Amino acid sequence: MSWNGARLLPACLDALLAQDAPDRQIEIVVVDNGSTDQTLPLLRESYPTVQVVALPSNAGFAVGANRGIAASTATLVVLVNN
Repeated sequence: MSWNGARLLPACLDALLAQDAPDRQIEIVVVDNGSTDQTLPLLRESYPTVQVVALPSNAGFAVGANRGIAASTATLVVLVNN
């Protein structure tokens, strides 16, 4: 989950995408909680394999987490919040 986290996302996403998970798929869903910085363009341009759930405004942690979980197809979910 992110809110105005464009400066933080590259390090986090690059580390997640570099994970070696034999016999497993890693699904990354980023919920953008109404950011006003360059978060959405960054995600769309630099991370096309990352699923983005863009909320129109900051709905708070619980709503954002629930939206991200609902968008995921994984059996195990790990939440990361900036």
